Amino acid sequence: MPNKLNSYFVCLLYCLPATWKALRGSEEPEKAVEEACELQKILENELKDKKFFAGETVGLVDIVANFIAFWLRTIQELVGVELLSKEKLPKLYNWSDEFCSVFQENLPPKNKLVAHFRGRLQSTTTTTTSG
Repeated sequence: MPNKLNSYFVCLLYCLPATWKALRGSEEPEKAVEEACELQKILENELKDKKFFAGETVGLVDIVANFIAFWLRTIQELVGVELLSKEKLPKLYNWSDEFCSVFQENLPPKNKLVAHFRGRLQSTTTTTTSG
């Protein structure tokens, strides 16, 4: 199991920065999105037919990957970049739904989070264009 766990973390180690780069914009946005999606496909393949990476219950890898489960779907809505969708990555998308349903009581409501980040994004844009 340690070797399998290490492969998950190595994938996440590369996946998270690539995903962030695709969301924040880059000089080559199509390439950044493609790289992030390819790395997410590796994670999706590891899910196989399991509910969570650990099987039927949430494990360490699921918790580490919470950025993909909750934050990615919120941020991609704000910036207009689609990395995770039911069509592109159905297993990973379903996993994110399952993960969020388990921790629903501990996560902020998505509509409030989107409104909060939208306000911050607008204030940042206003500050940089007026400054």
